[in-house]
Amino acid sequence: MRGLFLAAGLQDLAIFPGSTAYMDRQASYWAANVPLGPKYIVQPRTTEEVALVVKSLANAEGPFAIRSGGHTQWVGSNDVHDGVTIDLGQMTGVTYDEQTKLASIQPGSRWANVYQELLSEHEVCVVGGRDGNVGVGGFLTGGGNSFFAGLYGLGCDNVANFEVVLASGEIINANSSSHADLWIALKGGSGNFGIVTRFDMYTFPARNMWGGVRIAMRSEGDGLAQTMVDFTESNYKDPQAAFMLSYDYNPAVAPIVCVTHMIVSTNGSADGSTFEKIQKVPAILEDVKERSMASMASSYRLPSGRQQNWFSLTFKNDVRIIKHASEMHDELVEQLLTLLPSQNFTTSCLFQPMPILIAQHSTQRGGNVLGLDQVEENALLWSIQGSTQTAEEHAIMREKLMVYVATLKDFAVSESLDLDWRYLNYVDGTQDPLKSYGLRNIGYMRAVAARYDPSGMFQKKVVSGFKISNIKL
Repeated sequence: MRGLFLAAGLQDLAIFPGSTAYMDRQASYWAANVPLGPKYIVQPRTTEEVALVVKSLANAEGPFAIRSGGHTQWVGSNDVHDGVTIDLGQMTGVTYDEQTKLASIQPGSRWANVYQELLSEHEVCVVGGRDGNVGVGGFLTGGGNSFFAGLYGLGCDNVANFEVVLASGEIINANSSSHADLWIALKGGSGNFGIVTRFDMYTFPARNMWGGVRIAMRSEGDGLAQTMVDFTESNYKDPQAAFMLSYDYNPAVAPIVCVTHMIVSTNGSADGSTFEKIQKVPAILEDVKERSMASMASSYRLPSGRQQNWFSLTFKNDVRIIKHASEMHDELVEQLLTLLPSQNFTTSCLFQPMPILIAQHSTQRGGNVLGLDQVEENALLWSIQGSTQTAEEHAIMREKLMVYVATLKDFAVSESLDLDWRYLNYVDGTQDPLKSYGLRNIGYMRAVAARYDPSGMFQKKVVSGFKISNIKL
């Protein structure tokens, strides 16, 4: 392998085990459970270098993985043990074209940096991540839920053009008028078709937002559950508003389960009735104010360096599922407190609105492969997140969460509340989100992959991420 890089003139891009640079990159993954210790890490700096790396690895033995921001939480998502990891972390450029009004963003960028660059230099914004530490590449090719989803749809639907390196090493642009089939497939199809080296995104004028986090006692949970259902049903009336509701155990905040809720008005105004009822709920902690998107993304970064377990399901917009899931979460925390030190773990039972207006935006912007347009009613996106300090605690947490998820799904099915759709960016590696996109989209993605990657390199040699070739129908 080292010889291949020498022959291609890429030796200065590779870092090897034992070096400080190698150890720093392995330590830079957000979740402590995902680094796998590859034979080499290759760090291209330009699209042309990505193309040369792909050509070199195509002729080499062994698998390889692709990493952009490194924020995905399941093992095998963005690293490889017995192989090579292509690390796009050196590709962090953010530029803006005054004529086209498009922002060009490289895949290794983090959203906090993207917002700050666009705000400070050009006073524009894009539909991106809410946690400033999340990377651009995986977020956008996995869908990309955002505070702006009610206004503009998901992040992927705001990509006007993808610059892509194919398995052959060819560099192409995929947009509505050129390689449009690939453009659509990349919007939710993840890393199945090539390596995206630049995202050209629609922008809009940046202005301050109003909102932030409020934390209430657990006793307020049922009332807030109803507000989530009501908000989801009426989000179309105020698409500039965003709302998140979670039942949390976090010993750094409180020794008991609390109810965290984030309210955001992207137009920067606290006026109006959307959050009037929510703000009347007594808060034990409140951080609601006017601020920029850059400030918002930097304010609420999830702590890194911990062992992570995440799972996700989707439900009909019904208060019964929120109440039942939160009660199950209370029981889960009680169980975990008997098995783990109270200071060593956190859990979050999180609900977010997925109203049909999001899919409507997607359709208007050319469509994607996510299959949300097949969900014909307002929905709730749910996730359960459990972090621990050690690998042994991680295993215990994982076992408990898997039982929790299966039990909650059984309840949802029994009450006709289950929806068979999975959000790729929140699921565990066992949950097969691509399958949930529906037969039509599965067939579409397979056809696009065969057209642009006829050798199947991104299905066979690239082992990271979810593979359309692994879907069992």
